[in-house]
Amino acid sequence: MIPRQFNYDPDFRKRQIDTLKIFNDNVQVIKENEEYSTTFTSGGRQISITVLLGPNFPNERPRIVATPPVQHHWCNANGEIDKAPGLLNYTPHSDLGRIVQAITREFEKFPPPFISENPQSSPERDSSNVENTKSPTISSASECNIPELSKLSLDELKKLDSDPEFFDDFIEELSVVQTLNNELDTMISEVERISKENESKECHLSDMKTKLKNDFHTLKSLGEKYEKLNSQYMKKSQEFAPQHIRELLQIAVSNSDSDCEKHVESFLSGKIDVQTFLNQYTESKKISAMRKAKEERLAHQLNALERAAL
Repeated sequence: MIPRQFNYDPDFRKRQIDTLKIFNDNVQVIKENEEYSTTFTSGGRQISITVLLGPNFPNERPRIVATPPVQHHWCNANGEIDKAPGLLNYTPHSDLGRIVQAITREFEKFPPPFISENPQSSPERDSSNVENTKSPTISSASECNIPELSKLSLDELKKLDSDPEFFDDFIEELSVVQTLNNELDTMISEVERISKENESKECHLSDMKTKLKNDFHTLKSLGEKYEKLNSQYMKKSQEFAPQHIRELLQIAVSNSDSDCEKHVESFLSGKIDVQTFLNQYTESKKISAMRKAKEERLAHQLNALERAAL
């Protein structure tokens, strides 16, 4: 696959340089926008990391050099760091600051030797050193890590190397292996205890799930009932609101006045006699007056409430 190329963006380059200053201390500008360095202590010695940014950065990865040159599996023979994970997996969207930070932490945690401190030694001297140090190393390892080895004779050591069954028995009798076996048995017993305890709570958990399910359905039903009652309440609140009642009284007064006018028209047109007209007109006028009085009284009370609220 052909790698995707990104257009050069000065702001993107600047953001990458900003991450270098954010994630690392003592960042010094050697050449603005091209070369930077940071110094840190590794094993009691000062190491400087120089970051060189090419003209196509961040489309191409930066060059990072350690000064003085160090021996490390991330570095080549010239001291240039080219095998750090952040550089091997580099993309234009990698954080330059995190790459340098990872290198700094690696060198601080595992101080690398300087190339100048590791002169070439002759094969004869290396062989002599190996022969002189081999026995103390084995003896020291045996005494420190596996003290049971110091109790074996030479024949038993040879048998240990050649007899798998003897080797297995020896391993099983080691104090460290016995300690690990005891700890393993304890952990197995604890796991079995927890498993049995969980099984004993399974019925209770099932009952709780059933109860929770029932409670959920009850809650859902109550919620639906609440929504229905709340809708009825809002409807009734609007129907019996004082302002709404006043409007209904005004409409009723208007209807009563219209009835009075109809009675007058019926009398003038000769459709009803005088006594019928008087009875009907008086009743309609009475109802109109009562409704108008109620409307005026309610209006007075509403005005008083508004003034009190202000």
